[in-house]
Amino acid sequence: LLLIAIVVAIALSPVVALVQRGGVSRATASVIVYLLLAGLLLTAAGVAVPAVYGQSTALLERLPRTYHQFRQFLLETPSELIARFAERLPSHLSSEAKPPGGEAAIKTVTQAIGYGGIVAKGVYLLTATLLLAFYWSIYEERSKRSFLLFLPTARRAEAGEIIDDIESKLGAYLRAQGLVCLIMGGLVFAVYFTIGVPYALPLALLAGILEALPVFGPVLAAIPALLVALSVSPATALWALAAVVLLQQFESNFLVPRLMDRSVGVNAIVTLLGIAALSALWGLAGAILAIPLAAVAQLALDRYLFEPAEALEPAETNGRDAASLLRFQVRELLRDLQNEFRRKSARVTERSDRLEEEVESLARDIDQALLAAARPEVIAAPREATL
Repeated sequence: LLLIAIVVAIALSPVVALVQRGGVSRATASVIVYLLLAGLLLTAAGVAVPAVYGQSTALLERLPRTYHQFRQFLLETPSELIARFAERLPSHLSSEAKPPGGEAAIKTVTQAIGYGGIVAKGVYLLTATLLLAFYWSIYEERSKRSFLLFLPTARRAEAGEIIDDIESKLGAYLRAQGLVCLIMGGLVFAVYFTIGVPYALPLALLAGILEALPVFGPVLAAIPALLVALSVSPATALWALAAVVLLQQFESNFLVPRLMDRSVGVNAIVTLLGIAALSALWGLAGAILAIPLAAVAQLALDRYLFEPAEALEPAETNGRDAASLLRFQVRELLRDLQNEFRRKSARVTERSDRLEEEVESLARDIDQALLAAARPEVIAAPREATL
């Protein structure tokens, strides 16, 4: 719960800083931001929850009939393979027989109590998360300084930079991903409502939530929508399928490239592995934390494996003469070149790879020559090898 709260606080940190520019303290800015967030959540719940609940209940009641129609549609297709597959499917969705009147009333009350407990637990968790995030927003700097005190003095600056990088990347990614989910959910609702797909609101809500899951999320969200559209007519199902394809093309080619750049995006493979591993360990909480922790893992991999700063930092020198300064600048140039080569978007060719190797080799040779000029006693190799 604390980790989720910290993630929420990191995502809201720029908003708090924006309010703070108005001349108020950080505590006051945090109060304003979190009160506005709570008001928005309560308003959305009051407006959307009744409609979503009603349409979701009707969708679940209609689901057996929709499944039966879908199975009949597969049985009547000309393809023998699809027809045989449909024959192996159960003829009806399994459902419990209705108990007698008294038992039905008891079961209804029991279910209502269970649902009430789930709602109460959700409200409690949401409130606790917002409160923890609020206090983290106020005491963030103090908490980070207290954590850094446990580290050796030589490591504190590097650890502080890592924490700042994590906050920057994680906050930017969460804000961009949340905006993508919101926009796609709204577009899905508008399109489904226009083409006449029933229960557009819960289907759009599902699509918006699953948009956070890379690769498989949009596919999983499209399956129930296509089944519901098929229960209306095959033409509606075709329209729904076309809408899903067009919306995904809009998202991948227009929306995501403009909301997320390379420094913000998180690799899909890292995210999927994180969701699979953490959901197996911690259930729903692990699945929620998987994406932010995947962003942290990718940042650690970039920093220590793919772009190790130690390998690119200038070596220690005993003076500040012209040769040492020039060597420092050459090492900085080499690091910038390597970063640019790794982030390139053009197609990789043999010529481009050879050019990169030649540029890096030339920069390293210059670095060794400058080192020999500044500190000839540390060069054990003969001069001819360096040349």
